Amino acid sequence: MIRHAGLVLVFLGVALFGAAPFVRAQDAQHNPLALADESHRAAADAGDPYAAYSYVYPIFLNSRMSEATIRAVLPYLEIAYEGWRNGTDEEQVYAAYAARQIGQSLSNISDHADALNWLSRCIRIVLPNLTSPENEVQLALCYEDMAIALQALERHGDSLPYLGLARRLYRANIGKMPEMEFSVANTLLNEGVGLDGLKRFREAIGVYEDALELFEAVDHPRAAISAAYVANNVGVTYWKLKEYQSAEAWIKRALPVIEEMDGPLADTTGKARMNIGIVISEEGRYDEAIQWGMSAMPYIAANRVQSLGDQRWMFEMFSRAFAAKGQRERAIFFGKMAVNAQQELRARNASLSDSGTEALRAEWRRLYRDLADLLIEAGRISEAQAVLNMEKEEEVFEFLRRDGDAGLESTRAILTDEELSAEAKLAALAGIPIEAEQELRALYTKLDNGTATEAEEDQLFLLEDALQVATEQFDAAVEAFLVQVEDEAERAGLEQQFDAVGAYQDVLAGLDRSTAILQVAALDEAVHLFLTLPGVTLHEEVAVTKGTLARQVLEALQLIEEQSPEAEAALGLLHDQVFAPVRNALEDAQVEVVMLNLEGFLRYVPFAALHDGEGYLVERFAFSLYSPAVPTQFGRGARDADKAAGFGVTQAHPGFSPLPGVANEIETIFAASDGQGVLLGDAVLDEGFDTRSLRKVLARKPGILHIASHFALMPGQEDDSFLLLGDGSHLSLSEIREKRAFRFRGVDLLTLSACQTARGGDGSEIDGFGATAQLNGASAVMASLWPVADAATPILMQDFYRGMIDDGFDKAEALRRAQVAMLNGDATGTGATRAAEAMDEDFGDIGFAHPYFWSAFVLMGNWL
Repeated sequence: MIRHAGLVLVFLGVALFGAAPFVRAQDAQHNPLALADESHRAAADAGDPYAAYSYVYPIFLNSRMSEATIRAVLPYLEIAYEGWRNGTDEEQVYAAYAARQIGQSLSNISDHADALNWLSRCIRIVLPNLTSPENEVQLALCYEDMAIALQALERHGDSLPYLGLARRLYRANIGKMPEMEFSVANTLLNEGVGLDGLKRFREAIGVYEDALELFEAVDHPRAAISAAYVANNVGVTYWKLKEYQSAEAWIKRALPVIEEMDGPLADTTGKARMNIGIVISEEGRYDEAIQWGMSAMPYIAANRVQSLGDQRWMFEMFSRAFAAKGQRERAIFFGKMAVNAQQELRARNASLSDSGTEALRAEWRRLYRDLADLLIEAGRISEAQAVLNMEKEEEVFEFLRRDGDAGLESTRAILTDEELSAEAKLAALAGIPIEAEQELRALYTKLDNGTATEAEEDQLFLLEDALQVATEQFDAAVEAFLVQVEDEAERAGLEQQFDAVGAYQDVLAGLDRSTAILQVAALDEAVHLFLTLPGVTLHEEVAVTKGTLARQVLEALQLIEEQSPEAEAALGLLHDQVFAPVRNALEDAQVEVVMLNLEGFLRYVPFAALHDGEGYLVERFAFSLYSPAVPTQFGRGARDADKAAGFGVTQAHPGFSPLPGVANEIETIFAASDGQGVLLGDAVLDEGFDTRSLRKVLARKPGILHIASHFALMPGQEDDSFLLLGDGSHLSLSEIREKRAFRFRGVDLLTLSACQTARGGDGSEIDGFGATAQLNGASAVMASLWPVADAATPILMQDFYRGMIDDGFDKAEALRRAQVAMLNGDATGTGATRAAEAMDEDFGDIGFAHPYFWSAFVLMGNWL
C-alpha cells in the first residue's frame, strides 16, 4: 500500500513535511547534520527552542533522511518541544508542530509505538487551542498521522475514527483554504488503506474511487501523483480479492506516473514494482514476478529501516515463488529474510502495551510457519526448531509488551555462510544505482531552487546517463545472482546447516536427572515432534492436520471438565498423535523428566493425563513446561518450610463468586494450631490479603508463595489481566511487572491455585504468564488449566508440598507423585469447582481418579 501523509505547512520559515523524509544513505557514513544551519547551533545546544528548530529545518527541506540523520535531528526537535510546551498559547501550538514532526520521523524509521505517543501529545496540545483555521488543520494532520501509524501496526479499525475527524476539519476549512479539498481526498486514500486492512475489500475500492474522483478534480500540484497512488492501492485490493488481471492493470496504470513524478528509485516506485511482482506471482508467472521484485530492491536497500514492513511482503513473495519453482534453497534464504524483517520491526516497537498489536502477530505468524515447513522439507530440522522457537518468542513478547530489557527481540533467523554471502551480494546489487541516483536528486534540488551552477547542470546530465547505465548493469547482475546463489547452495549441501540444538543439549547436560526436551509443532498438514536427548535430536512427523488436532484437544478438554468416562479414550487419541512416536526413544534413553516446548493450543494438553491404553503418562514420566524465550536458571532451591507464605480469597466480589473451599485448602497446607500442615509460614485470608500484606511478604523473599484466588488473564492486555486480592482490589500484571514492590525475586515456587489461571486465549497466555513471573524473579510457576476442584486440590497440594519439603523431591517429581497418589487413591468426596460457589454435588464412587481432579496443574520453569 502507498499512504500519503498530507500537507506542507510553513512555520517560522520552516517547512514541515507531511510526506516521508527523503533518504540519503551517505548521511550515516558522514555527518548526519551536514545540512544543518550552523548559525543556530550554539543557541540550539543551549536550549533555545527557536534556534533548535531553525538549526535542523534545512535537513527536512533538502534531503530524505537516513535513520542516522533522524536520530541526530530528534534531540533538537525535542528541545524545541520542551521549550515551547509551557509557553504562550502560540508557543504551545509550535510545540505541537514539533511533536508532530517527531512522531512522523519516528514512524519513518518504523518506531510506530513511540510515534503514537508523540502524535498524541500534538493532539492534546492543539485540541484546546482551535483559535484559527491553521490550528484546526494542524489538528487534522495529527489525526491523519495517528491513523497512518496505527495502520502500520495493523490496527486498521482504530485508524478509521481519526481519519473521520481529520476529514471533518479539512472540510470545515475549504472556504478559507481551497487546498483542503486535496486533504479531504487524502483522508479517503488513507481510509481505503484501513478498510483494506480490515478485509472490507469492496468498501475499500469504493472509497478509493471517491478519492480518485476528488484528486482528478482538484487543482493541486500533487493531485496527479496522488491519483496514481490510489490506482496502485486499488490494484493491491483487487489482488486480495484474487482478481489478478484487474489488480495488474491498475498497478501498471499507476507505475509510469509514479516513476516519472517521484523518480525511478523512489520508495513509491519500489512499492509499485513490488506489488506487480506479488500479483503476477499469484498467477504462476514466477520468473516474471521475481524480476519485478528484484527491480524494487534498490528501494529496499536505500530504505532498509523504513521499508521493514514492505520487506516482509517482498521476501515472502520471493520465498513462495522460488518454492513453487522447486528451488528450495533460495526459498529458504528469502524466507529467513522475511522473518528477520518482522523480528526487527517487532524490536523497534518493543514498548507497545496495546492489545491491538495482537493483529500484527496474527497477520505475520505465517512467515515463521512457512519457513519452518521449508526447512523441515529440506531435512534441516535444527533450523526449523529454532525458527519455531522464534515464533513462540514473538508470542511471549506480544504478551509481555516489554521495554526490551529482557532482550527477547534480539533473535534472528541464522543465515548459513552461503546465505550470508548471498545477502551481501543482494545488498551490493541493489546499491549499484543508488549512489548515482542520490547525487542526482541533490542536483535536482539545486536546479529546482535556482542555485545550481552551470557545471552542476552539466554534472546532472552526466549522472542521468550514468544512472541509465547503472540500472542496466543492475538488471544484468540480477540475472547472474539468480543463477549463482542456487549453485552455491547446492554445493554447500547439508554440511553447513546451522545447529540450533546445542543450547538445548547444554541445558540437558546440566541436569542431574535423565531429561529430554520435546517440542511439538502443529503445521497445517502435519504435526512435527522434535525430541532433544543428550547428544541427539530426533524428528517425527504425524499425518494429522492442525485443524483435526485442535478439535481433538478441544474435545478432550471438554470431556475432562465434564468428568466424563469417555475422557480416557480422547486422551488416548492425543497420546497417539503427540507422544507415541517418540515414546520408544524416551524409554530407550531412560528419560524420567520431559520438558515440553509447546505452541498454541497444544499448551492446553495435560500431558500427564495422556493415556497409552494401559495407564497414564504421569505413571512413567514427570513433565514441565519450558519456554525457550525466557532462559531458565535450573537449580535446587532451599526446602525450608518456614520460608513460605500463603494468601486466599473466600468471599464474593463484584464479578467473582465466593471460593469457600479455599479456607480448607489454606488450612490443610499451612500448619496452624493443629500442626497438620506442611508449610510453616504465615497464611492469611480475605481482608488480610491486600497490596500491603503482599508487599511485606515479597520483601521477605519467601521460597514458596501459595495464592488461592481468582485470576483474570487476558492475553496481551497487562492492564486488564489481574489477580483478585482478598479486599476486592485488582493487582494487574502491568503493576507486577513495573513495580519493584511486587517482584518475585527469591521465590523458588509461585503456586496459583486459582480459577483457570493458565487458559483464556490461543495458548500463548500460558507461556506468557509463566514468562511474566519468571522475568520478575520467580524460579518456577505452577498454575491450573481448568477450574480446580475444591475437595481434591487441598489433598493434592499437601502431598505435593510434602514431597518437596519432607521427602526432598524436585518439584516435577513431587507433583508427579502427588498426582499418582490421587490417581491410585480411594478417597471420595464432593467435587465442587473452584470456578463458582461450592455445590453439594456428590460424585459418588469415582473418587479423585478422574484426570479432572489431578491433572489440572502444570509446572513452568525451574522444575528442580
